[in-house]
Amino acid sequence: SIFASAVEKISDIKTLTEEELKNWLKEVGEKPFRADQIRNRLFCGQVKSFDAMETIPAALREKLSASFRITSLEEAKRLLSEDGTVKWLYRTHDGHHIETVLIPTNDRFSVCVSTQIGCAQNCAFCRTAKMGFIRNLEAGEILEEIIRVNWYLEETGTKHSDGSLAKVTNIIFMGMGEPLNNLEQVHRVCCTLHHQKLFNLGRKRMTISTSGVVPKIKELVDRNTPCCLAVSLNSTNDERRSAVMPVNKVWNIAKLLEATDEYTRRTGNYVTFEFVLMKGITCSEEAAKELIRICAPRRCKVNAIVLNDGDDPTLEAPSPEEIENFLEIVRKAEIQITIRNPRGRDILAACGQLAYNTTEGKNKC
Repeated sequence: SIFASAVEKISDIKTLTEEELKNWLKEVGEKPFRADQIRNRLFCGQVKSFDAMETIPAALREKLSASFRITSLEEAKRLLSEDGTVKWLYRTHDGHHIETVLIPTNDRFSVCVSTQIGCAQNCAFCRTAKMGFIRNLEAGEILEEIIRVNWYLEETGTKHSDGSLAKVTNIIFMGMGEPLNNLEQVHRVCCTLHHQKLFNLGRKRMTISTSGVVPKIKELVDRNTPCCLAVSLNSTNDERRSAVMPVNKVWNIAKLLEATDEYTRRTGNYVTFEFVLMKGITCSEEAAKELIRICAPRRCKVNAIVLNDGDDPTLEAPSPEEIENFLEIVRKAEIQITIRNPRGRDILAACGQLAYNTTEGKNKC
């Protein structure tokens, strides 16, 4: 059938929507109500095999096993930072690699997930850009990044302050790749995470970060994807932004701000502008004043990030004095700006540091 051929392109069962799973069940002569049971075991039970789905008849488990994968990733490497950050290198089912980062902070367990293998955006300060773009991740693969972190928290006996078993509390779509260039799959992930009977994560616990793919920001609103929006602004004028972010040559700052204004107007949510502080580029008195002009009339906040070590020798982190001077100017204008405390730098798990050198076959992250 037409549907069967469409589903054949989806290899990870976690990728299927509830409706797609029901349709598949009908195609193979099973009752559609089984979809709820299957999804419960996948996302509440977070089982590691179809055999572990005890509530599902054995004959149906065999059909599932013959048609889909329940896991798509294999742990290739795990690194633990001195600050508690954990980074995983995962091998995908087709032999590529992605990275996932757990950032524990008190009772908050945030996971930075990858949405693509590599990235096509080619931002100068990001090591993932050096990989180039290989392919999009399926929704099931992205969800598995999160599920595997929950497995880790359970295996290590990590607890919340109230004594309950720790689970992932926040998702940041800020790992490898441009999430909005894989919006169909990212939307599926957000809907699954937001589903009351599954992960039950509030939309404010999920943040999609984009380099500024303007049409997709509008599509995000049209789809009503349950999430918050963060935009990598990183420069305050077109000349500087185009130099470090090629996406600006397609959609400049004016077009980007028009899209974020529409997002705010239609959703009622504020936008977070991410701003990498680079010596002589974005961390100057001039840049601070330009940032104020952008932010003052808008419902937004700024997340400042000091440049992390990358592969571009022309980019340098500013001095502590330069950073403080920049922050002081912006704060005096009553712009909400916070400086992000870098996490996982010693294991290259911080912003812009995720990468895998495929030519050498070595983990460069």
